[in-house]
Amino acid sequence: MTTSRSVRPRSFFGASALLGAIAILAGCAGNQSPMSPTAPQSAQSMQSSTMGFDACRQQGGVRVTPCKVVFTASNPGPDTVTLRTPHGAKGSVVEHDNCGGVSGVATVTQGTGDTWTVTAGSTAGTCHARFNYFNNGQKVGFAVLTIVNQI
Repeated sequence: MTTSRSVRPRSFFGASALLGAIAILAGCAGNQSPMSPTAPQSAQSMQSSTMGFDACRQQGGVRVTPCKVVFTASNPGPDTVTLRTPHGAKGSVVEHDNCGGVSGVATVTQGTGDTWTVTAGSTAGTCHARFNYFNNGQKVGFAVLTIVNQI
């Protein structure tokens, strides 16, 4: 005579729940070793991780590449960025920035085709250039270029 043994669903789920609870508690315990203390993040590292998340602001199929330019002593520029608009769309681009004039952080000038030239100014700081794309008189999209001058 053959006997078959069946697993009761209740005991199976109970064991699964117990194992899950043990795994969660073990994960919460973490590493308590004094050899690897957890140091708080610096404001700069928190800012750079935040910047990475929202570094490329764009909408409506408009994008600028790269979306962030950083001028340093080893990279004094000028740099060229490329502006892309929706494929096949015919329209116009209007660029606005807070980089030149009194701020003196950088200048943004249109190059040939879809390229723009970014040149470091005499003042260290951060500014933004916004490229608004219009089609039939309507703003369809935009892209924002962040410029950091550390020189």
